[in-house]
Amino acid sequence: MKRAVILCLIVLFAVSCEKKEQEYPLSNLRWTPCLQSNSLLKSSSLSDKVEVEFTDKGVQITYSNFEVTCDFTTVDVTHTFVNGVLRITQQSSPKQANCICHTDVSYTIEGVSHDEVNVIFINEVQVYCHNSQSNCDPNVIINAEEYFNVPEFRGSISNVRIEGNNLKFTVTDSGCSGNSWVAKLITTGAIEKSLPPQRTMQISFDNREMCTSVFSREFSFNIECLQVEGYKSVRINISGKSILYEY
Repeated sequence: MKRAVILCLIVLFAVSCEKKEQEYPLSNLRWTPCLQSNSLLKSSSLSDKVEVEFTDKGVQITYSNFEVTCDFTTVDVTHTFVNGVLRITQQSSPKQANCICHTDVSYTIEGVSHDEVNVIFINEVQVYCHNSQSNCDPNVIINAEEYFNVPEFRGSISNVRIEGNNLKFTVTDSGCSGNSWVAKLITTGAIEKSLPPQRTMQISFDNREMCTSVFSREFSFNIECLQVEGYKSVRINISGKSILYEY
């Protein structure tokens, strides 16, 4: 009997000591009535705009000209926040009408601080990057949807190195000269928590040259926007290779 009591106390102690997963409640969800209506279900010339503001309460999202069907009555917002990546799903309902309109949506995700967020996606479109004011070139892309839809890279890379804030490597593939090749680096924005933290990249490679000769060409990318706040280095994993980026 005494042994059973001891086991129960151990179990209760273990359960009570479990770290509760942090919650980030949504508050102040508001939307406007239809701002414009089109008779047919098609894209409008109205441009959407997203504003992100960090306050003492959390992160405030204001989405202007969010496209909805003109029968909508509510806007549903769900979110996850893992490893510095805030993913928001924003949908209207119902969605049965054959006309569209727009609404301005705003809400707060409580407890999310500026120092914790690296990137924010709404419906898999990047709307915020912590280092968006850095000198990252346009061929370094933080976009989950693009990352998971990158065609298979059939070439090979070598001589991977970092010089200052530039990641450089040589691509070898078939072609006529390699002069028309276009390469991009794509990541979801997720950060693997290790020491140092890690980012995994994919190469998006566009080679439309029809010749069968083999060529090599060097590419260089400014990767300042891949820095992780609070750390002096990050490990970049790309095409089976790993390199440490110190800054």
